[in-house]
Amino acid sequence: MDPVYGWSIQQGRLGEGVILTSPEREEVTYALRFDFHTSNNEAEYEALLAGLRLAKQMGAKSVTALTDSRLAANQVNGTFEVRDPRMGKYVKMVKQLVGSFGRFAIKQIPRSENKRAYALSKLASTCFDHLSKKVLVEVLR
Repeated sequence: MDPVYGWSIQQGRLGEGVILTSPEREEVTYALRFDFHTSNNEAEYEALLAGLRLAKQMGAKSVTALTDSRLAANQVNGTFEVRDPRMGKYVKMVKQLVGSFGRFAIKQIPRSENKRAYALSKLASTCFDHLSKKVLVEVLR
């Protein structure tokens, strides 16, 4: 598989969404819910790291990351200087994982092109505490 994944973050959200797409257009969707405090930038990097780990587990040799995060895309590409030590740690972890792939690219895309990953982040951040532990989902056609 040659996954491509995108992620989205909005102010105050507690979750992220990752979508991996193979060259055959097979998709794996992944909703992340954070049980710890993160800044928006940290959440963006957590999603990137989760996507890279999943791509590695799936045996990807070439990965293109699509993100609406200008900061993450440019820091990983080396276009933006990393001033915050916490962001520096994230960039270091990303670069270590990126070494697992033969080819890696990260590209910024408009938010309007990242709606599906945003929907996953919204799902992940929704509080289901009032529901029982089992939630059944039925798709009606």
